[in-house]
Amino acid sequence: MNGGGGSEREAEVLAALAELDRIERARNHRIGMLDARRTLRAVAERARTEHGFELGLGGLVEGRDLVLRAWSGTLHTTLHDLRIPLGLGVGGRVAAVGSAVVVRDYYRSSRITHDFDQQVGSEAVTGMIGLPIGTGPARGVLYGAIRGSGQIGDSAIDGLTRLAHLATLAVDVADGAATLADAAVTGERRRIAAELHDGVGAMLFGLGSSVRDLRADTAQHPELADRLRRLERELGDAAATLRASVARLHHDRPAGPDSTASDGDRLAADLAETLRDFERRTGTPATFVPIGPAPRLDAARAALLRRTVAEGLLNVEKHARADSVAVTLTHDRNRLGLAVIDDGPGPEPNGKPLSRWGSAPHAPATGAGLPALRAQYERLGGTVHLHSDEDGTTLRGELPLPAPPA
Repeated sequence: MNGGGGSEREAEVLAALAELDRIERARNHRIGMLDARRTLRAVAERARTEHGFELGLGGLVEGRDLVLRAWSGTLHTTLHDLRIPLGLGVGGRVAAVGSAVVVRDYYRSSRITHDFDQQVGSEAVTGMIGLPIGTGPARGVLYGAIRGSGQIGDSAIDGLTRLAHLATLAVDVADGAATLADAAVTGERRRIAAELHDGVGAMLFGLGSSVRDLRADTAQHPELADRLRRLERELGDAAATLRASVARLHHDRPAGPDSTASDGDRLAADLAETLRDFERRTGTPATFVPIGPAPRLDAARAALLRRTVAEGLLNVEKHARADSVAVTLTHDRNRLGLAVIDDGPGPEPNGKPLSRWGSAPHAPATGAGLPALRAQYERLGGTVHLHSDEDGTTLRGELPLPAPPA
């Protein structure tokens, strides 16, 4: 048994854990710089001071509720941190359907439920508009409200719409940064898991084998044999604990202790790692650009998106002569889009779109190639296209998102 080797392996694992801690702290700092609540506070204030509303509110979707986290111009605290179940009131309806709701006469409106009339009444509100924030399922709602006998004019609605658009950009950037940071944390966790499995796990296995061999030679020494049996059990317990730790490193979601990993979370980590490997192997700069949070996916869609990226990168490597590559991942309420974009001339340098799949002189050697990829997209109700012109080549796939759980 080599004690020095074990010490070196322990030092490597401790260094990896320290690096994971650094990445998680950097993640929290980056997300803090793009905090959605700060954005809400800013746009709620601008709604009141720049666009004629007497009251500005901002809410974030937290679980099954919209929670009012920002306010400007309130007379009382009854609306502060108010929890609104999705579907109820103005904001709950906006968050549920993902589109604007304008209520010019709040108390007589039949478009909304009136579960919060008491809280709204304490602010003497007469008219209100709510707009969704975030690409895809609403991440929040921006409100503008008036008091008295006035009306919400078209210019005020246009101004609030622009603010909601700015808030959406900020929230999408924050969510994209969170997705990238989570992908980095997940990648580091996987690397540590591999280190533990291949290093410490192998070392424990070797120690266990040595102990068993020693115990076989101590039949004439009962006391020593008993001590070796206890040591063997302890090594077995340590190995079981190690396996459980490795499993947690593989499957825990870094975004929070009360949430579970999804295929969308793992997909983002896989795509980021795939692009890092591509850049190391080819020397071509490659960037992963997620817009918004990682989507909730089933295993079939996640696997197809991984294959799309692999196919696109193989095309780049074989044909593109590109200076850079980017992979984008976006989604709205119903559909998800992924694109592999490069700035090279592509497999058909005459600048025409590739209308026939796999018809390039040197088709990619990935099984059936692009025709099989298209067939998989069609089976899931999606589409995929490859387009090449003088500016580069784009492989773009779109898929309907799976229905959310009831």
